Amino acid sequence: MSNPWERIPLQDYENHMKLPSVQQLQKLNKIMKSQIYKYKISTIAILGIAGGNGLEFIDNSRIKTVYGIDINKNYLDICNEKYKNLKDCLVLKKLDLSNLSNDLPKVDIVIANLFIEYIGIDIFIKQLSKNFPQYVSCVIQKNPDINFVSDSPYIKSFDEISLLHKDIEKASLVKAMNTIGYSLIFSEEYLLPNMKKFIRLDFTDKQN
Repeated sequence: MSNPWERIPLQDYENHMKLPSVQQLQKLNKIMKSQIYKYKISTIAILGIAGGNGLEFIDNSRIKTVYGIDINKNYLDICNEKYKNLKDCLVLKKLDLSNLSNDLPKVDIVIANLFIEYIGIDIFIKQLSKNFPQYVSCVIQKNPDINFVSDSPYIKSFDEISLLHKDIEKASLVKAMNTIGYSLIFSEEYLLPNMKKFIRLDFTDKQN
């Protein structure tokens, strides 16, 4: 059975995310720049890379390999075409990480923005536990009694993925990460239009 994310046109997704009433694409772009360069790393895995928002910040003289992972092959094809300048370091992989037979690549940092909501905390930490990246940086969304997907002209495109979505609580994620040896080292909140919030949480593996 295919995943609903495989049926959402990238143009609908990105146009929705950058609407003035949503502004999530723009905010995630700024957050991604910090995620890439806050820590001393050379290999990155970006989960749910879609069209590659934020890849323009990759300096391939500093970053050796960027794995862009997504379940939608069309997203990856567009991303590949858009970022030909990164051909020496960008490795795009079509993977369904909700299936535990698929593995994350071994990297210094895993970046998972608005991603854990679609596979759940349990599967996320099981994937991390296979090779324990030194850092994990993720963004979750806090919704004040409104739908996870903001209202927009593109809302019908998101009907199916709304069925996959799971609300992620900061405390629950921190607790789960602690159980596999990760400590929270950075936390920041960003207010969005219509009173939603992004919560960025960065973790490090105590063993590293």
